[in-house]
Amino acid sequence: MKKSLLYLFMLVCSVTLFTGCNNDDDTELTQVTDISGDYQGRLVVSIDGSAAEPISQLISIIKSGEQNSQVLLSLKDFSFAGQLVGDIEVPCTVVEKDGIQEFSGQKDLSFTTEFGKVLGTLPTSVNGTVEGKSINIKIGVTVTTLNKTVDVVFDGERLTEGESGNTKTHYDFETWVAAGEESEEAPFYEPTGWSSSNTGAFLLQMMGMADKLVITPSEDAYSGNFSVKIESIDTKGKDLGFVMVPKVTSGSLFIGSFVTDMTNTLNSTKFGIPYSQKPVSLKGWYKYTPGEEYYIVNQEPYKDHCHEAVLDNSKTDEFAISAVLYETEDYDTEKMSDCLTGVDGENGIYTSSRVVAIAQLFGGKQESWKEFTLNFDWKKEYDANKKYRFTIICSSSKDGDKFWGAPGSVLMVDNFELTAE
Repeated sequence: MKKSLLYLFMLVCSVTLFTGCNNDDDTELTQVTDISGDYQGRLVVSIDGSAAEPISQLISIIKSGEQNSQVLLSLKDFSFAGQLVGDIEVPCTVVEKDGIQEFSGQKDLSFTTEFGKVLGTLPTSVNGTVEGKSINIKIGVTVTTLNKTVDVVFDGERLTEGESGNTKTHYDFETWVAAGEESEEAPFYEPTGWSSSNTGAFLLQMMGMADKLVITPSEDAYSGNFSVKIESIDTKGKDLGFVMVPKVTSGSLFIGSFVTDMTNTLNSTKFGIPYSQKPVSLKGWYKYTPGEEYYIVNQEPYKDHCHEAVLDNSKTDEFAISAVLYETEDYDTEKMSDCLTGVDGENGIYTSSRVVAIAQLFGGKQESWKEFTLNFDWKKEYDANKKYRFTIICSSSKDGDKFWGAPGSVLMVDNFELTAE
């Protein structure tokens, strides 16, 4: 069911959008828009033309001089072929033409794998454009010791404006990008910088077990053009032998990556991205409509009996919005093996001893847009010398990890703002 050829074709087409700097003599380098800030988006690493799965990534651009025309691009904890090799930091020059900022730079960087293998001095080039809040970047790394070329393609959206350390991160859900498993008939989209359980819902559609996706853009927005519609859907409930299809599939929107695990769907949600600040609060807007018929799974482990859900008229569905900061030893940006997931126990996003801080909101029916503010409950002290991952998770059924919920439950979210120190 994977449409890899189509995905690669789309990737090749996207690369044509990247251009280098305009070097027209009449361009004034000092009269350009400030593009410094943090950008969240999707990053694809290709080695000699073979592309890995896209991952969620944060890239920072920092003004390196008094003028806006000189910046430093920073991609922390870069890895390829399963190996963490170090940071990419390249000074770039910015020019502007017709409202579009173009930047480029080159630097020889020294990389060493986490197992101590020295890759040597590697010529690294950066080319990109910024238009409004959207950014497109192409990074090329020549690994002479391995006789390989590593290409990095990134498209994202500005979260924070101004130099690194800005404490406000905004998510307005205005920009949506093609994501996950694609087909000519039914591609799906996700907000820039976010992942979702749409991949699972899409696979169930292909199997004839679902008639809709769980995450879609909505023009019913608190502000701007779009909000996010997150929905729990009826997925029939069936034992297919190689996999149990649940009766209820909860919609989940989150910061992280979705890596399909057919044997345990809860392990597919790889929550969190590398994060180096101390979160303080999360605020935003929501509204919620619970579905009419609530189903529960009576027997554990729930994943093995999710197809046997039964109606429980005594319960009404609720939504959940959560934000979690947790510790990690090393970042695995390819297989996401260090990420907490939707499973229970030590690897679970809500049950692991690695959780440092958590903020949560549960609630029921809310017909009009309502603002919320969440403060973090700290389980451990924040340590700036440690490595962390951070995620925000929005679910249309708060007990969706037990495959409980009501088909037709709809959570709408818009205009999130994360404050951090």
